[in-house]
Amino acid sequence: MDQTQAALDGELARQIAAGDERAFMTAYDAHAPLLFGLAVRLLSDREAAEEIVQETYLTLWQRAAQYRPEAGSMRTWLLRIAHNRAIDRLRADARRPRLVRVAEPVGSDAGPTARADTRLGGSDEPGPSLERDWVQAIVRTALAGLPADERRVLVLAYDEGLSQSQIATRLGLPVGTVKSRTRRAMIRLRDILGSVPDLLDRDGPEVSDGSR
Repeated sequence: MDQTQAALDGELARQIAAGDERAFMTAYDAHAPLLFGLAVRLLSDREAAEEIVQETYLTLWQRAAQYRPEAGSMRTWLLRIAHNRAIDRLRADARRPRLVRVAEPVGSDAGPTARADTRLGGSDEPGPSLERDWVQAIVRTALAGLPADERRVLVLAYDEGLSQSQIATRLGLPVGTVKSRTRRAMIRLRDILGSVPDLLDRDGPEVSDGSR
């Protein structure tokens, strides 16, 4: 994060800590759409995602004084909070007892009611795949936020493995146009993905200018 952004985030946090509602709404407008997109993709539940965003911003309102720009951008800080809230919710859901059908004993002469008997059972707690799901949600949300023409060239490059010239042929565009759209898209992606520590090195897609 550059020094200018660090200063802006630090000042915004100080204003929120002082009870400035306008500063709080500035932070909300800047980051809430991203947080909601991530949460709804991870949880597959819009209502639960809205609650995650509310909980994240409640934490911001209550703990803005704890924010330190030198540790990362406000976006990164909010992403971490939302990540923890979403993972906690998934783990809580996994521990919640669910109804499991009991098989009818062999040779039983019991009627249909007995076959519908149930008992309480628990499901296994989500494993490390949750972290991978979160990273994939970040990437999908970042892509979804791109202009359609820029998103299209990236999808063709990374999902279908097409070269720049093949993309140009597919879309009926000059190669130079494809390259410029790809570069603009990568700049936008870096702004989002680059705010998540180690994301690009760990599980995210390789981010280059796509010039091949």
